Amino acid sequence: MKQLKLRRAAASVLVAAAVALPSITASSSLISTPVSAASTINNPIIWADVPDDDIIRVGDTYYMVSTTMFFSPGAPIMKSKDLANWEICNYVFDTYANGDVQNLKNGKHDYSHGQWATSLRYNEKKGKYYAFFGSYGSNKSYICSTDDIENGEWSRVELNGMYHDASMLFDDDGRNYLVYGAGGTCNIKEFNSDMTGWAAGATERRLFKTNFDNLAGEGWHIHKINGYYYILGIAWPSGHGRLEFCYRSKSLNGNWENKTLLDSGLGSYGSGCAQGGIVDTPDGKWYGLVFQDHGAVGRIPVLVPVNWQNDWPMMGVNGKAPITLDLGTTQGTDVAGDDSFDYTTNDLALEWSWNHNPDNSAWSVTERPGWLRLKNKNMASHLLNARNTLTMRTEGPACSSYIKLDASNMKPGDYAGLSAFQLKYGCIGVRVDDSGNKKVYMSVNGGNDVGNSSNKIVAEQNMNGDEVYLKVDFKFANVNSDGSSSNNIDKANFYYSYDGQNWNKLGQELSMSYDLKLFTGYRSGIYSYPTKSTGGYADIDFFEYDRQTWNGCNGSKVLSGTPVIIEPDENGYYFHNTFESGTESWTGRGSASVAVDKTEAYDGSGSLACTGRDASWNGASKSLSSNVFKAGEEYSFSTIVKYTEGPASQKFYLTLQYEANGDVNYDKIATVDELPKGEWVQLANTNYKIPEGASNLQMYVETDSDDYSFYVDEAVGGVAGTVVDGPKAVSVILGDVNGDEVINSFDLVAARKGLLSEKFADDRAKRAADVDKNGKVEMSDLVQLQSFVLGKISEFGKSDSQSASSGGQVE
Repeated sequence: MKQLKLRRAAASVLVAAAVALPSITASSSLISTPVSAASTINNPIIWADVPDDDIIRVGDTYYMVSTTMFFSPGAPIMKSKDLANWEICNYVFDTYANGDVQNLKNGKHDYSHGQWATSLRYNEKKGKYYAFFGSYGSNKSYICSTDDIENGEWSRVELNGMYHDASMLFDDDGRNYLVYGAGGTCNIKEFNSDMTGWAAGATERRLFKTNFDNLAGEGWHIHKINGYYYILGIAWPSGHGRLEFCYRSKSLNGNWENKTLLDSGLGSYGSGCAQGGIVDTPDGKWYGLVFQDHGAVGRIPVLVPVNWQNDWPMMGVNGKAPITLDLGTTQGTDVAGDDSFDYTTNDLALEWSWNHNPDNSAWSVTERPGWLRLKNKNMASHLLNARNTLTMRTEGPACSSYIKLDASNMKPGDYAGLSAFQLKYGCIGVRVDDSGNKKVYMSVNGGNDVGNSSNKIVAEQNMNGDEVYLKVDFKFANVNSDGSSSNNIDKANFYYSYDGQNWNKLGQELSMSYDLKLFTGYRSGIYSYPTKSTGGYADIDFFEYDRQTWNGCNGSKVLSGTPVIIEPDENGYYFHNTFESGTESWTGRGSASVAVDKTEAYDGSGSLACTGRDASWNGASKSLSSNVFKAGEEYSFSTIVKYTEGPASQKFYLTLQYEANGDVNYDKIATVDELPKGEWVQLANTNYKIPEGASNLQMYVETDSDDYSFYVDEAVGGVAGTVVDGPKAVSVILGDVNGDEVINSFDLVAARKGLLSEKFADDRAKRAADVDKNGKVEMSDLVQLQSFVLGKISEFGKSDSQSASSGGQVE
């Protein structure tokens, strides 16, 4: 493995414009990533799936290991000089086992298992580095060692049994121990002196059991500091968030006392930061490296200062994980990047990982120089049982990856392309049908478990030629004005192009979901597999990657620390979304997906279609920039909405979701009580005041009930008092067919005439005649209207015995 090589200037198709992120850079003037002071950096220090971190310092260099589960190679070693800027320098293993489970063969797999929670330690007396991990996939644990952590090979000893979330201790007296356990129980067992197995007669002994419930305690990290043994762990008690706690004792055989070290989210993102160890700096400071569950992007590392209080390593600043840290740098970490596949040997960059153990006879970067070749030697039926999928981590707040695929050597039944890789995957790729025709397709997993997964094609187009560019845009979160993350957005969109510059969206927006059945964050995955016969192959020219800037890494130019001043245009609009060529930073809420639609439009040629709704609150959502929209101030908001299926009318809301005092709140910006089916109607409020103390603002369109699809057009946010032209909802009085605001025999005549001719004066008249509100005018409506005019009933929808005895005849 070696470092990635950039290919930014290789050809005109690879210019920055070609990798623009439609889902994250639309209305780019309203997007800014907060920048810290000259020597500070933002938390999380790595916005990517780097979980179960264990950290040590040797001299002036910090080393960290993390969990990679079923990916190969595994247990990456990362190094840093400043705790902020990390790079992968080695792996503990290429493969840890070689059975069907690890090789993804014969219906077996290692998903959610593989390498777990590695412990990393340096034994100064031996001059050796040690890594210990266990695997539920093999039901074994492994002691690995090397004298060169950055470049050396690791030797390995296998132990029977899985030692859960273990941590090694090299004690002052030369004895070596392992602490481990789950369910709140912390056990200890002694190694032999040369770390090749257990000490003679060694048995498991319990040190303590916590008094937490639910996730009662695991993720152990043991340290010996100034005469105390400290064992740190994570708990998730019922009704509480994740927290970091510590047990300490002066003796491994003594009494243990405990204390909570950290009970905190990160800024406005409430998921608890926990599970990790502590490390000191050369100048005597202390830090804890923990992680935070962060939706689809995965479990991300968070660095917290440690202050010693009464010999307890208390974490955070005033008990909270800080949003910024003074580490003397503003340069953070990238764990993904471009690759031109210009290799002289089959030795990929360190940022790449295979899904399970690769079949090394089925891939090459040398057979066609400058190209990755994936050979279809192993039959599969969907992405999750396909061997040799090559993956790279995604990063927040948002990122994008794309490839150029040569499909000229694919055979009927072959599939190849680029994926958003997790259980709930999405693919943009090429398939060859039985007649040899190539199709560009977008697919999702049609199942909800690894065992019942299926490749569900959502949309496809006939392919032009043999080469195509394929792209996936990932949007995980927004960044608030204080630098903390918004709630999860977790959407991916899929595109294809024939020139690398003009992109066509295909299929549906994917609502990404972190699933424990895989137990990893989403990755970009390059795949190729056969479903009918082997022998074909796919060639990939390059992998391009771009990212919304975070801590100065791999994105567009970072704006200055001075707040961006956004001026309204000549109409008083801060934003005006017309959806002519893109979703313009709107996303689906809940299960909903959004996409540009060219069949419906209030103005112009397109609108935003909101589909896939499972509940009334699932809708179309837009984040409001904190640089423009301020708590306690008034603004004008407007959008125009239409629906074409379902009841004759629906109640629609334009709603504001916001956070205040640690709670999520909802407020109605505008309401239309009866929006008629098939008509464009405006939701507008020219003087809406954003609540005091509100932050993380999300504006969205929803309904009061039902889950039918709808369309949005002409969305505007402007200066208070700005009037936006739009169609108003027409007030309908049931029974008032002629519109004179009196219900009498003239209305009965108008209703009868409209029913017989099937033609009403206008839609308002037709809706007024539909007194039972079932969506159509029938004789039963005339019967009710006659009964109302004659005084036999006082309310539509309810009839007395007299109207019932009329036999349905209109007198």
